[in-house]
Amino acid sequence: MRIAVKLSFDEGAALRLLHWLAGENARILRARPDLPGLYQSGVVYRRERDETWCDYINLLAQGHEDCDGLAAARAGELLARGWRALRPGDGGYAEAQRSRPASIRAEVMLRTRSPASRPGLYHCIVRYRVGGTWYRDDPSTRLGMNRERRRQPARPLRRAA
Repeated sequence: MRIAVKLSFDEGAALRLLHWLAGENARILRARPDLPGLYQSGVVYRRERDETWCDYINLLAQGHEDCDGLAAARAGELLARGWRALRPGDGGYAEAQRSRPASIRAEVMLRTRSPASRPGLYHCIVRYRVGGTWYRDDPSTRLGMNRERRRQPARPLRRAA
């Protein structure tokens, strides 16, 4: 099924839709534990001409996505699979292995260098919390964007209060 939604761009609206997509991906992954994790799936980063946001099943079938779809997929995976979604080298891996949370709080985050008053280019990443520490993960970089960079593991943001 193909559904198109046209919006006047608003950061808050975009984030609400991406958080909804992450939640839908989490629902799919809970229902289908046989599906591979994002980083084990063979999916790669590919820039899109038109913005198309796919759920996890369509992402796997397509084999590629850009930053928004990859971030929503990774956030959904962390929500659905908790400690099982982290691998050695991922931020919070050791703590997650100790505490084994069934779900890891995760959300899509927008980054930009544009001033708040002007539209510009955005990049989607994932922010997630293990224990009292927030980490960032950039699935696009890990899956081929800016190939000249080495794989970037998630890094801590700051200690939560």
